[in-house]
Amino acid sequence: MELLAYIKELLLLNDCVIIPGFGGFVTNYKQAGVHADQFTPPGKSVSFNRKLNFNDGLFINHVASQEAVNYIAARKKVDLLVQELNYRLTDGEEITIPGLGILHYDEQQHLVFKPRIEGNLNIDAFGLSSFSYESLFARQIARKAVSMENRQAVEVIFQKRSLKKVLVAIPLLMALAVIPLKNNTSHIQQSDMSYIREMMSPAATAEEEEPVATTEIIADEAIPETTAVEENVPEAPARYFLIVGSFKNEENADLFIRQLETKGFQGTNLGVIKGLNYISLGGYANIDAALNAREDYLAQSAGSGAWIYKKM
Repeated sequence: MELLAYIKELLLLNDCVIIPGFGGFVTNYKQAGVHADQFTPPGKSVSFNRKLNFNDGLFINHVASQEAVNYIAARKKVDLLVQELNYRLTDGEEITIPGLGILHYDEQQHLVFKPRIEGNLNIDAFGLSSFSYESLFARQIARKAVSMENRQAVEVIFQKRSLKKVLVAIPLLMALAVIPLKNNTSHIQQSDMSYIREMMSPAATAEEEEPVATTEIIADEAIPETTAVEENVPEAPARYFLIVGSFKNEENADLFIRQLETKGFQGTNLGVIKGLNYISLGGYANIDAALNAREDYLAQSAGSGAWIYKKM
């Protein structure tokens, strides 16, 4: 059972870790988010797939290097681990995967994985942690208490006699302001009529007719045709690869590629990655296209256990 601790170590650098004969743990990228004044950094979610039970060599080679044994001895340890896991799960026990979650059988005898991830599996977000913040409207602003002071009553400035004098003076001032306006109405009317005559003069109409001729000349000119220039938009580079096999020996990898060609698939050796030759059926710019290609391949080759490799 101590070998289960190696699963989390491998998921930090790999998107899929398969225990031969048991199942595979697959990670998916999870974006950063904000919920209920809580910020969470980007990370990875973990799921378990019982159908991914073939031997891709990743887990056994890691056990061999960590336990300082050869490949055959590491394979025997992994086989014993699988036997113990199946026995304990069938007996109704819950198996804890350190730092990842719990495996158990439900009432319908389905193997269920409950993620309980400790830490962040996304090494690109190393050092980032969740934190909460105070919203602007949640903050309560302290207000000073207004004290009621005894203030003196405001004295009345105007007396009754002075108020009568003001009321009598207002009509006189308005009459003095209206009389000059009546005497100057003739000048106002003359100024308005002179402005209208200037607008209706022949000089003004001539000035308005000149732009008409220019618009006709402009209309007769030939307008050069513009040709649309098509810009070549560069395609996004491939970051996700459909992996159908991984081999430590390059000759075995070439033999596997020839076997794929006989089945109508074009395999490519991506080179040595983490000590293994990864055989890919194609690269894709986004994860959705890679998952669709994986489903198409599994529909033609059931039980092959293809998985997605993300290029860093």
